[in-house]
Formats: sequence, C-alpha cells, structure tokens
Amino acid sequence: MESVSYALGAAGAPLQLTKTNVLEIIVDAGSVLDEQNIPRSDRFLVLPTWAAGLIKKSDLKDVALTGDSVTPIRNGRIGSIDEFTIYISNNLYSVADSTGPTSYYTPFGHKSALTFASQLTKMETLRAESTFGDLVRSLNVYGWKVMKPASLGMLYIRK
Repeated sequence: MESVSYALGAAGAPLQLTKTNVLEIIVDAGSVLDEQNIPRSDRFLVLPTWAAGLIKKSDLKDVALTGDSVTPIRNGRIGSIDEFTIYISNNLYSVADSTGPTSYYTPFGHKSALTFASQLTKMETLRAESTFGDLVRSLNVYGWKVMKPASLGMLYIRK
C-alpha cells in the first residue's frame, strides 16, 4: 500500500473559515477519509478555539437541524460533526502565512493511524526522608508512530 498524505489548504493558500463554510470544510475532510475507505467510527478533528466558535455560530445553532435538545451555543459542547469527534486545542501549530493572518495546521483522521507505547523501566524503591514511608522511582520511556498515513489529513486554515 502506497503512503499518501492529504491536505486541504496549502502554504500561501490557506482555507478561510467562516461561519457559513466551516461545516462544508469539515464534510470535505470526511470525504478525504471516505475516499481512502477509512472507517467512519473513531474519527477525530482538532480545531483552534476560534474555529470552534465559528461552528457554534453556524447553522448548528438551530436545534431543529441538529436534533439535539440543546444547541451548542447553549451548552458549549460541539460533540461530533460528520462522524468526527471535535477536539479544541490552543496548542495547534500556527504560522504567519504570506497571505497575512495567522494560519493553523489542524489535524484530522482516524485513531488507527497512530500508535503510542509507554513502559516503566529501571524501577527502584527508596526510603522517604521526610516521612515514614517508601518512594518508588522509575524511568518512563514512551513514543508514538504513524502506522497508516492514509488515515491522517491536515486542514490548513485561517480566520
């Protein structure tokens, strides 16, 4: 299987998100994964805070469209859109693009794309100096790897 990477938006040409097109762009990200036969369950999308605000201002604020009992603007939770679980982060990588405003790299994909491993090594027990008890000291070794590159994508967006 050939490794293929997907992106929506590019350096010098970021996608401009607005409250009228944010849902369309999320659906486009889902289509990219659909074209690769990625399962529809366990998909994720990480957005900056301002993009989550655009979702709350979009057509989803109408309860009649979502079928929920409370709108995202009232409860603050976005939940899932087009099978994506939406996560909000202020730690996304951003750059000052040549087009002017700050642009953000926002990842999306399926949980099968990544793997994470962690192991405690070199464990030892020590006497605590300030109390009657023992301490445990160890070395935690960890790492991650992309296992299925076709299960990941990147939105390059700006306000």
